[in-house]
Amino acid sequence: MPSVSTSICRCKVIKLKWNQLVQIYFFGQIEFSIVYYCGENFVIFVTMKSVLYFFLFLTTSLLAQTNHHGLLFSTTAVNFHKVENWISRIDSIEITNTTSAKVFLLKQHYPREFEIRFPADGIAPGERKFIEIIYNPINTGKFNVSIPVFHTASSNAVMINYTGEVVSFDAFANAACPSFSNPNYKRPEFDLEILVIDSLSGKPLSSSLLEMHKGEFYAIYKTNSKGEVIIKSTIGSFYFYTEHEGYKSKELQDYFNPNRRKITITLVPLPKQISPQQKDTIVTEIIPEKIAENIPVDPTVYSVENYKENNIVFLIDVSKSMDGPDRLPLLKTSMIELTRLMRKEDKITIITYSDNVKVQLKTTSGADPEKIIAVIQSLKAGGSTAGDEAIREAYSFVQKNFIKGGVNQIIIATDGGFDGLGKTENEMKDLIRKKTKKNIQFSALTFGQNKSGKTFIVRLAEAGQGFYLFIQNEEEAKVKLKEVIKSQGLRKRL
Repeated sequence: MPSVSTSICRCKVIKLKWNQLVQIYFFGQIEFSIVYYCGENFVIFVTMKSVLYFFLFLTTSLLAQTNHHGLLFSTTAVNFHKVENWISRIDSIEITNTTSAKVFLLKQHYPREFEIRFPADGIAPGERKFIEIIYNPINTGKFNVSIPVFHTASSNAVMINYTGEVVSFDAFANAACPSFSNPNYKRPEFDLEILVIDSLSGKPLSSSLLEMHKGEFYAIYKTNSKGEVIIKSTIGSFYFYTEHEGYKSKELQDYFNPNRRKITITLVPLPKQISPQQKDTIVTEIIPEKIAENIPVDPTVYSVENYKENNIVFLIDVSKSMDGPDRLPLLKTSMIELTRLMRKEDKITIITYSDNVKVQLKTTSGADPEKIIAVIQSLKAGGSTAGDEAIREAYSFVQKNFIKGGVNQIIIATDGGFDGLGKTENEMKDLIRKKTKKNIQFSALTFGQNKSGKTFIVRLAEAGQGFYLFIQNEEEAKVKLKEVIKSQGLRKRL
């Protein structure tokens, strides 16, 4: 954030980073002159009559913009976080034209690290199109770069900001890097060989269930008579979930490329006295203990006298894997039914996560169900799944709107896939346990039939002393969430 000194000769002295200076230039309306460059900062004079514009600029352009002179950008900030084995990807940004005229995006000369593909034609009123961006950093280390996107609805540019840190490059980063100039581009493929064996005898285990998950890729396989699964694969990290009757199931994550294409998964036999039916199952629900049946409460009246106030932050996975009839539509049904139950004392916040974290609905009273339901119905799936940042963002909203004596909780809704959390599970569970001590619960709604990832979500719900529900059909979607929320908040009577 820029630092501002006292006024000198009807001016303000302001210190800015380079990308902020570029944004001010494109913003217009601000009269300034560069005094000198110091380290990573530019020091400028801003005339007093421009100060108001400057602070207006701080509250709009320096934040992730979504609406720019009638063009609605799905995001203007792409955060890669920390990346090991970097391989560049294509990021798609949806643009909706909310004006009454056709708008054209204007091509510019961009730094060599970027390739950008614009829609071939303009964007008609009400139409949605995409710009596609490839960022290919040259060096390891942290990066924070912005590129301007100009369009005919404005003389100013909207800035797309890229941040993150490259820890290391993949050995095949150049060969696997996409390029718009090469329409026949295809990432290198290789045979990935997976072997499942008994940990004691080393014997191969045939007919073992193997689930693989990478970003939006999800597949189920069975091992052959040699305990093997051999498939065509691309470079990257995969999550595995493996189970075999009579053995303890196993989850792991590993990285593969053409030089590193084999893995052996060892399964540990269950003790003889424990039957396979007694082992943990990922769809076992965790539901709060019911309050004693003799409490004289009218179950049809959801009153503050009988039920505690709710402060709920919904953390919703809108990645492509949620795009199925047994996933996002059922989630919407559950949330709408709960919204209709809410009272004016209850608070609802909705945050979505896929490629980026986005606050879809700031904290809103249950007295405004139409507003909440409109946001729920507008949710769409698309992108990959990055949940770490989303969970931390959700906690900030719960704490900000904490209700003393109420039920304060995050409810994560997902099909189970989480990119980038395999190595930080313990760290995430520690965070959730600490928040639980401050009376903030962590609960989960899961959807879809895939097993990989759901065991991880169960462990988070256990750490957060919340509930875990698996929603399979429309009937369950209408009832389960609503009833568990009521059960959580029922006041104890003497």
